[in-house]
Amino acid sequence: MTPARPKIGRPGLLLLATATMSRLADNAAAIALVLLIFARTHDPRLAGVVVGAFSVPTLVTGPVLGAYLDRMRRKRPLFAANQVLLAAALTGVLVVAGRGPNWLLAVFGLCAGLTAPVLTGGFSSLVPLVVPTDALGKANALDSASYDVAGLSGPGLVAAIAGVFGAGAALGLVAAIAAAGLLLVLVAPMPAVTPVLMPGESVAAAVADGLRLLRDSRPLRAVTIAGAASQFFQGPLPVALPLLAVALGHTTSDGGWLLTAISAGGLIGSLLSDRLLMWRSGRTVFAGALFGFFVCLAALAVARGLWPAMVLAALAGLADGPSFAATLSVRQRLSPPDRYAQVSATGASLKTGAYALGAASVGLLTGALTARELMLAIAAGQLLAALPLLLPSGAVPVIPNEPLFPAQTAPLDD
Repeated sequence: MTPARPKIGRPGLLLLATATMSRLADNAAAIALVLLIFARTHDPRLAGVVVGAFSVPTLVTGPVLGAYLDRMRRKRPLFAANQVLLAAALTGVLVVAGRGPNWLLAVFGLCAGLTAPVLTGGFSSLVPLVVPTDALGKANALDSASYDVAGLSGPGLVAAIAGVFGAGAALGLVAAIAAAGLLLVLVAPMPAVTPVLMPGESVAAAVADGLRLLRDSRPLRAVTIAGAASQFFQGPLPVALPLLAVALGHTTSDGGWLLTAISAGGLIGSLLSDRLLMWRSGRTVFAGALFGFFVCLAALAVARGLWPAMVLAALAGLADGPSFAATLSVRQRLSPPDRYAQVSATGASLKTGAYALGAASVGLLTGALTARELMLAIAAGQLLAALPLLLPSGAVPVIPNEPLFPAQTAPLDD
C-alpha cells in the first residue's frame, strides 16, 4: 500500500495564497506603470526611469530587510507595511502621472519597490515556520509555482484591462490587488518566533555577517551566483521573443505567446520539482534545470515555425521550473535560523537586479545580433550560469537548525 503523501495543511496553503496575491500585484505593477506613464506623457524614457526606480532599490534593501526579518519576533507588521506602501505608491502614480512633476513619479516608483524583497525572500522565509516537516518539499514547489502564477496572470490581466478600460483602470486595479493582499496578510499565519541573536549585534553587523555567510559557504554562493547569472541572461527575453516571432514570419505580439508558453511550462516544472528533489540534491537539480533550459532555448533559436517554437518555449519553461525550489532546498539546509530570511531576501534581490540589468542591455544587443543570434546568446548564458554549481563544494557544514529547517531525504551532494 502506497503511503499517503504529506499534506501542507490549511495554514501553509493560506500563507502561499497570500504570497501569490502579493506577488501578483508586484508582477503586474511594472507593466501597468509603463502603460499609464506612456499613455499620459508619451515619454518612454520617463517610463524607463520609473520602472528602474521600482526595481533597482531591491539590490540594497534585500539584505537589510532580510536582516530585520531575522531579528523580528512578530513579522506581520513588515509584511503589512509593504502592502500599504505598494498600494499607496501606485495610487500616487495614478493621481500624479501627466498632471504633476515627473520627479515625483520616480519617487513613487522608488517607494513602491523599496520593500519588494518582502514579497520574494520574505514570504519564502516563512514557509518552514508554517508547513509540517515532511511537507516542506511540496511547499517549496508551490512557493516556486507562485512566481509563475503571478508572472502569467499579472501582465495578462493588465493588458486585458488596459485594452478595454484604459491604462488608468489597469493601474488602479493593481493598486486594489495590493490592498486586497493586505487583508490576506492580516489573517495569514505568521508565527511569532524568538530570534536567535548575538548579544549587542547591530543590524549593520547582521547584514555584514549574512553577506559573509553567502560569500564563505560554497553551496550557498554557488546557487546565489547561478540564480543571478541565469536571470541576467533572461533579462532580454521579453524583447528577444517578439523579434524571434517576426523572424518566424509573424507579428511581434506573437512573441508574447512565446513568453506565456515559457511561464506555463515553468509552472508545471515548479509543481513537479518536489519529486525531483526527493532523489537528487538541490544543487544537482538546479544544474540540470539550467542545462535543460539551455538545450530548449538553443532549439527555440533555430525553430522554423511558430507552433514548433511554442512547444520548445513550453519545454524550456518546464526544464527551468525546478530551479527555484532547488535553490530553496539548498538555502533551508545550509542557512542558520538567524540568517535565513536575509539569505533568501538577498538572493531574491540579486536575481531581480540582475534581470533588470540584463533587460537594460538589450538595446546594445539588438543592434549587434539578429533575433536568432540573441536567443542563442541567452541560451549560452544559462550554461555559464550553471558553472558555479559544477565546482566542488568542499565540506558541507552541519547547521543545528533542525526545529526550523528539517533535513530532507535527498543528499546534499550527488
